[in-house]
Amino acid sequence: MTGRQCINAENLHAGYGMQEIVKSISCSFAPGTFTGIIGPNGSGKTTLLRAFSRVIPASGILELNGKEIGDYTPAELGMAVGFVPQDEERPFSYTVLQVVLMARYARTSRFSALAPADYARCHTALEETGLTHLKDRSIRALSGGEWQRVLIARALAQETQVLLLDEPTSHLDLTHQSEVLSLMRNLAGSGSTIIGVFHDLNLAALFCDRLIMIRNGQVVADDIPSHVLTPEKIREVYGADVITSVHPATGRTFLMPLAVTTGRIAPDNIPNVLVISGGGSGTDLLHFLSRKGFSLTAGILATTDTDYLTAKALEIPCIPILPFSQIPAHSLKKMRSLFSRADRIILSMHPVGTGNLPVLIALREADPARIIVHLPEGRDFPSYDFAKGVAAAHFQDLCAAGAHCTGSFNGILGLLDTAPNKIQQFSE
Repeated sequence: MTGRQCINAENLHAGYGMQEIVKSISCSFAPGTFTGIIGPNGSGKTTLLRAFSRVIPASGILELNGKEIGDYTPAELGMAVGFVPQDEERPFSYTVLQVVLMARYARTSRFSALAPADYARCHTALEETGLTHLKDRSIRALSGGEWQRVLIARALAQETQVLLLDEPTSHLDLTHQSEVLSLMRNLAGSGSTIIGVFHDLNLAALFCDRLIMIRNGQVVADDIPSHVLTPEKIREVYGADVITSVHPATGRTFLMPLAVTTGRIAPDNIPNVLVISGGGSGTDLLHFLSRKGFSLTAGILATTDTDYLTAKALEIPCIPILPFSQIPAHSLKKMRSLFSRADRIILSMHPVGTGNLPVLIALREADPARIIVHLPEGRDFPSYDFAKGVAAAHFQDLCAAGAHCTGSFNGILGLLDTAPNKIQQFSE
């Protein structure tokens, strides 16, 4: 270990019960850095983060500021390390301010009241995360994105040297993604150690100083983003073909997916599948279905959306619209015409606000028996709702009307193989 390291891990092993997920990982993190942990689903990213925070036990060497992390008391650890989970249960109707104030109790003696300085720090955290206007609202009345910002505000109120973030932008819209990650980068610039798990590689490349790529619980790359996010490494770890470019505004590495060809001729009776997605939610799904040989069409997509770039790279027809604009009536009309021509319609769950709510409303006109809702495991409808409950109600009504819901790509494949009318059994 060279230089002053805040976290140092050597030969670290961690998992759940008898299942080992993290296998012999060695890495260290210096103050003043923002590190992103990336890798495919199930690779061990979250497990590694939980080991760092002592949420789960680990073996090997794990030190915080030169001291074995197991030697810290819970109160000491609460003053040193902040942890933001992907989500957290809301069993009680606390207000937003009450939840954020909980972060300060590790710094008070037993039975002592919070001081004015504690309240001031919590109000600052609410302001930094754009939640001041919601401070008196019940947390049960918040959207998924608002609740995620509360969890971030609570961690900020701890005033810890280390901040661990498990997919901190998974529930956030584009504006709040940028605001939160810019705040994290500023904290790192002020001397904090920020470590985050990322699913979106372009966001990780844009904001992080360093990336650690994990596969099967082991580190396969650890360097600056441009050295980690190479086409060769992405193909090796993710099984995807991409090209890399340089972002014109930031000079950072930017990934674009390439079409994947299977080298075989698909039968004439393959199903026509319409994929409705947004916010990058359809990228992996479009690649998956393309590799399986389905005839694909995408719905309405903004031209800056990652899903739009994927559709273009895979030569999948879609209905493009300008970003940050209302959906034109003629675009909605085109999408409705696709409903009747599709054997199956897949709704890939993505954040829905007032701007793209018309797409969801129009989907109610389609035959629900032909609709497949892809709701990733561990998520719920309200976490995608940025329309004050309206979107979640439409999602639930679709399923109640007969739409099929599944949490995995294999589940989608099984439903496609048993689709009505023109769809026949189809496999590689």
